[in-house]
Amino acid sequence: MGFFSFGKKKQPEPGQPETAPTGQAPAVTGAFVAQPDKARKFFDHAKTIAQTGNYEYALMLYAKAFRFDPSGVPRHEEFYKLAVSFYQSGGKPAGRDDIKELEGPGPIDKFVQAEYIWARDVLNMDAAFKMLETAGKAGQIEFGSWIAPKLLDLLRKQKKQSKSMWLKAKTLFTSVEAYAEAFACVEEAVRVDPSDTQLSADLKELTARHALKQGGYDKAVGGGGNFTSMVKDSAKQQQLQEQNQIAASEETEARNLERARKDHEDNPMSADAILKLGTLLRRRATEESENEAYTVFMTGFERLNEYRFRMFAGEIRIMQMRRRVNAALKKTEANPTDAAAKAEYEALRREFLEFEGGELREKQKNYPTDRSIKAELGRIEFELGHYEDAMAAFQACKDEAKLRIGSTHMLGRCFAAEGWHSEAASEYREALSALGVGESDRELPIKYDLMLSLMELAKSEKNGTHAREAGEICSAIVRRDISYRDIRVRRKEIDALVKDLPA
Repeated sequence: MGFFSFGKKKQPEPGQPETAPTGQAPAVTGAFVAQPDKARKFFDHAKTIAQTGNYEYALMLYAKAFRFDPSGVPRHEEFYKLAVSFYQSGGKPAGRDDIKELEGPGPIDKFVQAEYIWARDVLNMDAAFKMLETAGKAGQIEFGSWIAPKLLDLLRKQKKQSKSMWLKAKTLFTSVEAYAEAFACVEEAVRVDPSDTQLSADLKELTARHALKQGGYDKAVGGGGNFTSMVKDSAKQQQLQEQNQIAASEETEARNLERARKDHEDNPMSADAILKLGTLLRRRATEESENEAYTVFMTGFERLNEYRFRMFAGEIRIMQMRRRVNAALKKTEANPTDAAAKAEYEALRREFLEFEGGELREKQKNYPTDRSIKAELGRIEFELGHYEDAMAAFQACKDEAKLRIGSTHMLGRCFAAEGWHSEAASEYREALSALGVGESDRELPIKYDLMLSLMELAKSEKNGTHAREAGEICSAIVRRDISYRDIRVRRKEIDALVKDLPA
């Protein structure tokens, strides 16, 4: 099966934005034609964004690049490592809008979309199976052979294993010519059900294919197969596989860490060595390992003057401070009348916000075009009570599609905090009008804030119209979720306003 032998469906026309390329695939009739120059723009932008820690956006940029050119395992390796980092940072599965953004009629579109969905949820085996299926249909044999060992490792870590699971995996691995992994799946299926005679036949067939591939004979015709070289490379392959595992055992993690330490000692000026050691230490998630990771990153920053290492060190401190703040909050919740505990929590929270704000300002200087940083800084400024600075940040983010609703909502909250409830209500209405299908979870908080501003307007202007509109919103919230915040109390307040104020 050729690497670019696909169906003859016409792909959508490309769109060209003002600041960054869009994710539309090229318009082509017939076989897929790669456009590496267009893909490169996305890859370059994705790497820049990934360095800011905005893994979610970086994953989308990689996916859009693959629609122009899915070839080359190294790019998929970068994408995979980014997906692992996204998972380890607590990233959530892709939403409906993100998935829809990558829709397309061709096999490559479907493969890219499936790979992106899996990258957003790397432990989801259903998503992994769909990715393998679309890879086979799109002729992505090289990709399938590369990803197969990682997926087999994930399969073996599944708590619930069945014969049907192993047989499905066997079929999908075979579709991308990953015969060694297909062979392993049949062995597992035989272990589950030794009485299945068909499995024995499958095992014989795959044994032959597996032997050819393992011995390098499938490449020998072209001069590429060499048994001796494969034996020499086996130890290195094991190291690479261990280093790329998502859910590694403690023993494997220890070996990876030992190798990373040695590499760092041997190559103290290597950015890759610094990044690998710091990441592995941080992943251990102990106070000692995090402090060591902080030192590794800060030393790397001082040696190479690469800001990303200072940024990673700052993220470790933010994570540690957040844990202390959360612990203090739990203490106050357990002892509501303890004034000392409450004061300690407020002091820690303020210190944490100021530190995080400082880190975000530094990040903004180094990545001035990333508005997601500006939006997050706006949130910190709002929490600190710096409403004018927060307003400026959110106003600058409103014209970016992914940030529009959240920034508009927060801008309304800034206006409300300053007592400008008419302006706040306008922002809330704008945010509500921008909501799309499937965003109902964002609707209630905005409606609730709009209700509060309308109540304040009713009081200040002695206007019953505002009170009645607030009552309608309150009624809608009650019908949907009667336990939402303090909505029952607000219901009584609004009833009193409606009764006291003229129409």
